[in-house]
Amino acid sequence: MTKEWEIWTPQASIVLWRILGLFLLCMLWLRDHDSEIGVVLLLFLMMMAVARWRFSLSGWMVIIDQAACLVTIPFWSYAAFGLAMPLFEGMLIGKLWFLVPGLIWMFIYFQMSIPLIAVLAVAVLSGWTIRSWSLETNIYRQEADQQRRDRYELESLKGELLLANVQTARMAELAERNRIAQELHDDVGHELTAAVLALQAFEQLWKEENPLARDMFVQAQQRLSNSALYLRERVHNMKPVMMIGLEGLKAICNGFTMCPIHFQSYGDTSSVPAYLWSILEPCLKEALTNAARHAKATKVNISLDVNPHIVRLSIHDDGIGGSGDSDGIGIRNLRQRAKAVGGSISIDTDEGFQLICVLPMEKRSLKA
Repeated sequence: MTKEWEIWTPQASIVLWRILGLFLLCMLWLRDHDSEIGVVLLLFLMMMAVARWRFSLSGWMVIIDQAACLVTIPFWSYAAFGLAMPLFEGMLIGKLWFLVPGLIWMFIYFQMSIPLIAVLAVAVLSGWTIRSWSLETNIYRQEADQQRRDRYELESLKGELLLANVQTARMAELAERNRIAQELHDDVGHELTAAVLALQAFEQLWKEENPLARDMFVQAQQRLSNSALYLRERVHNMKPVMMIGLEGLKAICNGFTMCPIHFQSYGDTSSVPAYLWSILEPCLKEALTNAARHAKATKVNISLDVNPHIVRLSIHDDGIGGSGDSDGIGIRNLRQRAKAVGGSISIDTDEGFQLICVLPMEKRSLKA
């Protein structure tokens, strides 16, 4: 719905002032309705007002308005009040020198009266005020447009950064896989290969009843022990210090003590990439924060569904409906992060507060 202050604009004020000026001249003509030339002047000023409303006329057209009023004054004295119209228009366009000839002629050849001076002064003041108002409005609109452009560019940059973050996470995952494969090949792989060769040599020596067969068997056994040791060390070093994945979600739930939490998970959660857990965990924290601060919930139900195509996290509390801020900074940031990987976040506040995060599992969901 349009607000009243949005309807009252400088353009509307200009149209209203022109209508009031023409109405004043009509009232003066009714006092002396025998003057036919007054009707001609009124029609001329009306046509000029309509032309200025519909088209952008040149500034020198103000001189024509003055000439029409000055020519009419000897035949209809109230035509002097019509000079208020070109005075007003001259102040609007900011070209006061167009008004100098008419004002000089008025002061020299026409007897000024207090009402006439008041009307002309009001016209000048009104034109100057509306012009200043219009300039300030234009400046405000330009600043507002610039802010909208800056906000759009900031949102675009934010989306690009989130996308770059996801791509960096995937590249880091690939780099880590390559490092692990290299280490397994250099350490475990070499030891296993040496053990296989030692066992093959042992088999041949054993058939020949060579006394070196025992030494070769001991060497193969040592190689296998070294391989098992290297493998345990690599697995221990690969395990993260902080819990991620399903364990991370459960840890967040265990740390929430405001009300009971019922957590359920379905599907193979080990297939969820690490970069998706970095979105699911903040979603869970945001929903639990809302349940604690705003919803006054007494129970929270959490469901995690994983299938080959999507992963869906739903957090629903039984608190006060509509208490959550679905347009808050936290939710907006989460939506940006989900959108960067091709997912979405929806909020439902009809019955309590429910946050649903759906993220794609397929690699092609990532935007290029």
